[in-house]
Amino acid sequence: MTLRAAPRARRRALTLAVLLGGASALAVSGAHAQDAAELEELVVTAQKRSENLQDVPISITAVTSDSLARSQITTLGGLQTLTPNFQVSDNVSVRTVYIRGVGGGGRTVAFDTRTGIYLDGVYIGQPMAADAVLSNLERVEVLRGPQGYLYGQNTVSGAVNLVTRAPVDDFEGRLTAGLGNKDQQRLDGMVNIPLADGKVMVRLGAAYDHRDGFIRNTTLGEKVDDINSRSMRLQVRMQPTDDFTADLSFDYSRQLSHKVNGEALSDTFNSGPPAAPADQPFVIDDNYPEFDYNRNVGGALTLAYDLGAVTLSSISGYRDSARTWNVDLDHSALDLAHFNYDDSYQTLSQEVRLSSNDTEARLRYILGAFFLRTDGENDRRLTYDALGVLFGVPPGSMIRTNPSVKNSSYAVFGAVDYQLTPTLIVNSGLRFNYESKKLTLNQSSDVGPPISNIANVLGFKDELSESSVSPMIGLTFQPTEDQTYYGKYARGVKSGGFNADYLTTQALGGPLRLGKETVDSFELGAKFTAFERRLRVNADVFYARYSDYQVSQFRVVPNSTPPRIELALTNAGEVETYGPEVSVDAALAPGLNVNLQAAWLHAEYKEFKDGGGVGVDYSGNRLEYAPEVTASATVDYTRDLAEGMGAVTSRLTVSYRGDQYSDTSNAEAFHQDAYTLVNARVAWLAPGDQWQVAAYADNLLEEEYQLGTAPDAFTTLFGRYGAPRTYGVEVTWTY
Repeated sequence: MTLRAAPRARRRALTLAVLLGGASALAVSGAHAQDAAELEELVVTAQKRSENLQDVPISITAVTSDSLARSQITTLGGLQTLTPNFQVSDNVSVRTVYIRGVGGGGRTVAFDTRTGIYLDGVYIGQPMAADAVLSNLERVEVLRGPQGYLYGQNTVSGAVNLVTRAPVDDFEGRLTAGLGNKDQQRLDGMVNIPLADGKVMVRLGAAYDHRDGFIRNTTLGEKVDDINSRSMRLQVRMQPTDDFTADLSFDYSRQLSHKVNGEALSDTFNSGPPAAPADQPFVIDDNYPEFDYNRNVGGALTLAYDLGAVTLSSISGYRDSARTWNVDLDHSALDLAHFNYDDSYQTLSQEVRLSSNDTEARLRYILGAFFLRTDGENDRRLTYDALGVLFGVPPGSMIRTNPSVKNSSYAVFGAVDYQLTPTLIVNSGLRFNYESKKLTLNQSSDVGPPISNIANVLGFKDELSESSVSPMIGLTFQPTEDQTYYGKYARGVKSGGFNADYLTTQALGGPLRLGKETVDSFELGAKFTAFERRLRVNADVFYARYSDYQVSQFRVVPNSTPPRIELALTNAGEVETYGPEVSVDAALAPGLNVNLQAAWLHAEYKEFKDGGGVGVDYSGNRLEYAPEVTASATVDYTRDLAEGMGAVTSRLTVSYRGDQYSDTSNAEAFHQDAYTLVNARVAWLAPGDQWQVAAYADNLLEEEYQLGTAPDAFTTLFGRYGAPRTYGVEVTWTY
């Protein structure tokens, strides 16, 4: 294997050198095409008001709509190539966001996520629903570190803001049509219409995406892991007066794929490799038809009334998400068992804010109140098929769990900035939160020991209520308008929950509640621009300690026949993370911009006694999905052609993700090697920029890499491979 790999690695290195060298040569030849080299100013709303990114004392990456398009980013996971210390995992059936190595949560309705996702200020909650709203965006903001004082509980690792492009008082239109390999077909369109003399504006967008799968199912004779998604968004902005704005929005999406849980990396009972040809990447032999169907509906009403000294804002939101997921449990051609999952979430939220308007005042503030109501239900069924008789289990026998949780959260919050001197600002924030959760659990099993010891439960109920305080205090020093230095302390809280995931009789006899998790975070940062806005550098170093860290695990039951997994949901003792992060933007020449991003991360379970079961200490293990090094380099080049010929733009992105583990045990079976991806795009813009034709290629060098490994119910090891090379062309018309 080594002898074959070395020439391939050399070829990749040579190809990469040629690409980078070509970009540099192109830059030199076209340097005269632009009048001046200058970086674009980035405006963000990370602190719930519009500010220059360089003035915000937060570690934040902002990706504009243009950058999303140039990088072909249509999913939340696609942001990984442009954002350090940010990762999205789709393993173990649940999409999970990790920021600074901290993620998890969301597998059941009783276990909240650690990263908050917001669409125009409305809490989305489930990361599975986020991809549905990644069209017609103005920008995406990734906030690293706990954001509890402004965003509330369950943002202990950070927050992701999805900000849409608002309707405007001009007629606009855009249509993008794309074709790619694997029969990819993509349409993305938008129209903006002003009405009533500009007092009412309507923006309607829709998107369609289809692609055949990369994975070949030899048993069913199908290509799976396909994409079939549709989405639409309607936005209406009403401005009857200069002081009042009302924004109404509605969105709908549906997503369907036929392979969701990865490929078998072992045989069914993890005693050897899977049977050929399923021992190859992108080949499976599952006999049960699988699919993953997601439906998302949402609506929001945002009101803003300018009262002069202050602005009164109201954000009302509703989200309804449903998922149906069917999986071949034995990951083989055996007719042994399969899973059926049906999940649903309904979320109602209301936020009211009062914000000061004078950005030059010594005292600036935001005061607010927040309410959230979530109703969630899981209905998950494990059914034994014909070969269940080999274990003495009649075909059709079922193990079923059906938890539901009603969650109500109330909060008041505030953020105050006070300018002590012309260059020194005190930043402070505080949030008080009260939350109550009510669990109802029904669980049944037709299968008993020794095959299964799942408990039979009817109408089990439990409830908890808790309050928390999330403070923030910091100092910001701005000696010039181009320099910002800050230091801050923040505390975040992840609410408690319940262990409600296939409970055994032993688990039912113990505590089912999870205690709330807290984090204390310290951060020092520097942001500055130089050389007449041709260089921008943002850097920070952070330290965070998590107490009562909530952990969800799949652990092998010792000496079980057949081999099986137990699900453990516990509070680990302590987790520690720290490291530096840096982002550099440089306008090297007219039309040539370079962005460099890098982060080094230490993420460790400082205390996790009995992490692998009684007497098995995981203290000192690395956190899962926490690579030590993440980095990327992006080169953008634009050159005007001869008069009347338009212009050419190009982007080359090289992203690196270090090795990592996908399991708390840090066992070798769950070790993922480091990998490097190269993505490229070239576009021709017609004179007047009305037409654009682009060609792109992602994973240009055909890197083969894994995204994570996990054990399934029979201890089968399964995992996902990253997508191989994809390429295509797009035509965009803009009015």
